[in-house]
Amino acid sequence: MDIRAVTTLAPGGSAGLPGGFQAWEGGRLIGSLTLFVPLGHTAEVSAFVPTEHRRKGIFSALLAEAEATCRAQGAERLLFACGGVSGDGQAVAAHWGLALDHSEYVLVCKGPRPERAKDLALQLVGLPDLERVAALTEAAFGDTPAEARSMAEKTLSDPARQCWGLREGEKLLAVAVVGPAAEGLSIYSVAVDSARQGQGLGRRFMAGLLAVLPRDRALVVEADSRNRPARALYEAFGFRETRRQDYFVRGLKNSTGGCGR
Repeated sequence: MDIRAVTTLAPGGSAGLPGGFQAWEGGRLIGSLTLFVPLGHTAEVSAFVPTEHRRKGIFSALLAEAEATCRAQGAERLLFACGGVSGDGQAVAAHWGLALDHSEYVLVCKGPRPERAKDLALQLVGLPDLERVAALTEAAFGDTPAEARSMAEKTLSDPARQCWGLREGEKLLAVAVVGPAAEGLSIYSVAVDSARQGQGLGRRFMAGLLAVLPRDRALVVEADSRNRPARALYEAFGFRETRRQDYFVRGLKNSTGGCGR
């Protein structure tokens, strides 16, 4: 069996890491593992081994390569993505004693869109606002300053994505990113100035955002299971859950061997 690194970076990948690994045997692809590394300390992993090739150590071999590479780059843990209804994925997680870190819920807007409010002017945000966007997302998501700035720069430089913002005078109070998704448009990285939280600003901002986005495109959001207020806000605007993704954690510093399927 030959394990090969896939050098093409996945979206959000790190320049120091491959996009994943593939297992080949006799000229046939018999397994693959993908790495998504939005933050340097955590690598998200998804993998697939065809049914006829399972229980042959293929996943173990792929994971061993991924762990060694991620550990060498300073990553501290792996997150295994598993569809909430995937019996195989859930069974693997249980077999290897992987702890559930969190779940993410995908919600699609099923309700009517708000009308555009005359007293709420949203604007597209660009690279001149890089530092302020980074500060808002750093405070909202707990990223390090370097991580927040790197993510903000990638977002604001990507022509496929838009960053919408709400200002009060010259101050940027809230931002959200909109990008393409399989269902239509995805809304993510919604951040509100911490000093203005609890004052209804987030609800007003979301109403304004839904009003300016194309009405012929489906809108999708993801809600972290650890952020119940965000999910409640989305549901208040007619978003309804369509699927769930579970994330199981495996530490790298003390992990030995691989987990197999």
